Amino acid sequence: MKPSSKYLPLTFLLVLFDSPISATWNSTLPSSIQALEGSCVVIPCSFTFPDSWDLQESSFSVSWYQYHSWTYPEIYNSKTPSSVLKKYQGRTKVVGDLEKGNCTLSINPVQMEDAMRYYVWINPDSVWHRFYDVTVQVEVTDAPNQLELSDLGLVMEGNPTQVSCSVLHTCPLSPPVLTWNLAEDKAVTIQEHLAGGSWRTESSFNYIPSHKDHGRYLQCSATFPNRQQIHSRINLNVQYPPKNATIVILGNQRLKEGDSATLRCESHGNPPPISYHWFFGPHKAPLKEAGSGLEVKLKDIRRDWEPYHCVAENDVGMGEDSPPTYLSMEYKPVIWPESNCTISRTGETVTCYCVAEGNPPPRIEWYFPNHTVPGDFNNSELWAALNSGEQTIIGILRGPGSNFTHLSCKAINQHGTSQITLPTFKAGNIPLLLIGCGGAVAGLLLFTLLGILIYKVTVNRRKKKRQGEEEENRRIHGNGEQIIYLNTDKPSKDNEEEQLNMYSKSNVPGGQDSDNELSASKTYENMEKAEDYENISTEKATEYYGISDWQFPCGSDQLYSNI
Repeated sequence: MKPSSKYLPLTFLLVLFDSPISATWNSTLPSSIQALEGSCVVIPCSFTFPDSWDLQESSFSVSWYQYHSWTYPEIYNSKTPSSVLKKYQGRTKVVGDLEKGNCTLSINPVQMEDAMRYYVWINPDSVWHRFYDVTVQVEVTDAPNQLELSDLGLVMEGNPTQVSCSVLHTCPLSPPVLTWNLAEDKAVTIQEHLAGGSWRTESSFNYIPSHKDHGRYLQCSATFPNRQQIHSRINLNVQYPPKNATIVILGNQRLKEGDSATLRCESHGNPPPISYHWFFGPHKAPLKEAGSGLEVKLKDIRRDWEPYHCVAENDVGMGEDSPPTYLSMEYKPVIWPESNCTISRTGETVTCYCVAEGNPPPRIEWYFPNHTVPGDFNNSELWAALNSGEQTIIGILRGPGSNFTHLSCKAINQHGTSQITLPTFKAGNIPLLLIGCGGAVAGLLLFTLLGILIYKVTVNRRKKKRQGEEEENRRIHGNGEQIIYLNTDKPSKDNEEEQLNMYSKSNVPGGQDSDNELSASKTYENMEKAEDYENISTEKATEYYGISDWQFPCGSDQLYSNI
């Protein structure tokens, strides 16, 4: 735009008599700048003025114009905003400090019609200078610049890697927002001012690769002021040692001792596993016969070889140990050597216990020299009962002492039989005494105690299989006339304080033994100094072995233990 005609005489005089003034006025603009439709554009602008200009007496004003040959349409006027073209009103603003020579202009939001050349004029009412010789071409696009995402290439699990994503724009007042699909809240965003009015928004974070990310993509997204979104992604190639090793039983799933079985170690890694290591038993002894193959064929399998483990290996390293694998093989019954008979203090009755295990669970029979008694039996002389849990069964037989000579216990399932002659002990030789209930109700009490015993011994056997260690003698006592030793040795005096004490006191005086009256009021369990025992309640043991809720039906009798 040219200066107003009323200032022309003064201008000519200045040119004639004081030419250095106009010689020092100057403006600087980029030759072109790209703007995104619907976003903003900030056009950098600076100017110089004569050294003789008195800033204290005169302030700067500024106007921006569309570049035309014959007209001078204003898009911004710091003095008279009403003179601005209507389609620019409210959208243009000088964001620079004029007193410091900064005439930077913002157009927000940008429209397609804004694509043209512009120039600035400082103090258009008083300064005669060819400001229109310096113009900027605004180019408007409806597509933002593409994102630049760093290429990670091959990364190793656990090794931190810096990842960055950036985009160029010309709207520093409202820059695009960058987000990640994997960075969560760890990313840091910066704005960098470049030449020519361009800006770079960059987001970066410290990425720690995980095997879970392998095969996924890392994506960076940019959201612009006009709500447009663009995305850029890279596929993640994460190297990691084998994970999630699992042993799979191939072929026949129903196995029995002596069969052959084929096991496969399944695991995933990047690169894929190239060798495998096999282990067996509770100590994870190397299964040397297996070599380093994916599969191993076992011959003549035995229960005491369990459990099995495998570990896969690739070029990165050794993988994770697989969970223990049990073949759950079927086998013929095994009678525990702790099974025995106990003669009462009076010698009138004998109570025998037979504990057997097998898969499937066996049934128990009692063998006298001249006849056989099934596991569940009851008549005027003999009483027999069974209770089972998992692969273990407990048999109890009670009757007159005169009948129990050369008694043996036999356990039977579809894979075979096992039979032993039961050793006999006298109740009078024991340090612990449990007096009271008799008959069938005493059997329930004994089943409960046996449940505790079997549960504990089963757990400990599984934990210490093939270790060849007996941590302590375990004993369990029935009523005052019965006892089971879980070890053929008698308990020593030194061991008496380590026994399981169980005692109950009745509140009903003068009561009689009964199968129906339930009168006991207090039951105590005290596990003292019993090393390596896990605490186990009667309730848990009875639940484990399927025994219903019950109370001591002992009337005024006392059940107690005395050390």
